[in-house]
Amino acid sequence: MPSRDRITAVLGFQQYVVVGFKRIHKQQVELTLEPKGCGWSCPRCGQRFLIYYDRAWVKLRDLDMAAHRSVLIVPKYRVNCPDCGVARVPLGIARHHARCTKRFERHLFELARTMPISEVAAEAGVHWETVKAAEIRHILGLLRKRDLDGIEELGFDEVSEKKGHRYLTLATDLKRNRVIWVGPGRSRSTLKSFFRWFGPKRCRALKRFVIDMHDPYEQEIRAQCPWAKIIYDHFHLSKLLHLAIDKLRRRLQSSLPPEDRTFLKNKRYLLLKAKENITTKQRVLLKELLAVNKPLNTAYILKEEFRTIFDEQDSKAARKALRQWKRRVRESRIPELLDFVGMLNRRRYGIMNFFRYRITNGMAEGFNNVVKTIKKVAYGFHDSRYFSLKILRKCGRIEKKPQQP
Repeated sequence: MPSRDRITAVLGFQQYVVVGFKRIHKQQVELTLEPKGCGWSCPRCGQRFLIYYDRAWVKLRDLDMAAHRSVLIVPKYRVNCPDCGVARVPLGIARHHARCTKRFERHLFELARTMPISEVAAEAGVHWETVKAAEIRHILGLLRKRDLDGIEELGFDEVSEKKGHRYLTLATDLKRNRVIWVGPGRSRSTLKSFFRWFGPKRCRALKRFVIDMHDPYEQEIRAQCPWAKIIYDHFHLSKLLHLAIDKLRRRLQSSLPPEDRTFLKNKRYLLLKAKENITTKQRVLLKELLAVNKPLNTAYILKEEFRTIFDEQDSKAARKALRQWKRRVRESRIPELLDFVGMLNRRRYGIMNFFRYRITNGMAEGFNNVVKTIKKVAYGFHDSRYFSLKILRKCGRIEKKPQQP
């Protein structure tokens, strides 16, 4: 058996020395520790005492040693301070009432980065609630260290939390590409909670918001930050155009005789797919479809032209191109596209701001995929708060990247 001095050196606790070693069933080792030196300090006033009031021995789970689970047996002291009364001296290596060391909790936190808490619990041999509590504590600690000052551009977007139209709202710092806040729902009261949390001082620095034309978002932003510019994410504009074209396809399909309806059936994604992403086989099918249907052909051409408008870097040229595009839609007299143009006219303010500032909420859309992955790995969440903290851990850039060896 190695000497106690060597075990003490390997253990890594500078303020303790190993005074006992015991091996149990070839799977677990128990190390008895005692503090180095003499004297204890009152945790409230800092007075030093050479005699302790009493002590109790506790067992703490620590990092494994090779293939052995490591348990530390450590004394917890109390001192009788004449000014403060009887007070417990902190261990230093573990939290008060904890059953494992701080570094073991950190180990659980690192494992939970990519593994569900059930698998982490099975791997470490602890209860799943221990893993969950350790991860929550570390995430909250990292969130308190964030720098939220100087944020000028924010994006708001919703992600699905559960089935049944249950949503979460994500607030994204567009400059640093990080999620800074997650709130339940997507109503006006949700954003009111965000502004209350963000604080009036930080709100005064906000200059631009990117949203998806959700009216409750816009109403609360105008109420809280009337000086800020509201920008509509053009990806959602394209989505609404795609819905209009699909509505046109379904109307045309229903007007055909039953034997001819199969020609337009299941052609939705073929019509909406970007031109450069269409395969050779799909290009042939698309050409045949557009050749026999003039309204769909016109709508498809207008859809591709609409995409190029937002690629125009000159704001004046982009606004002119959008006016010309609207004129061509009116000439086409397609009802579904005319309704879409009416929406563009009503939302003109936010669209023109996009051409001026060129800010999108594309990063938030990417975070949606990350959120889906988090739910998939965990097989769903029953605790909304824990789910929100997991999103902030994955998408909030709160952890330092590990250094490459």
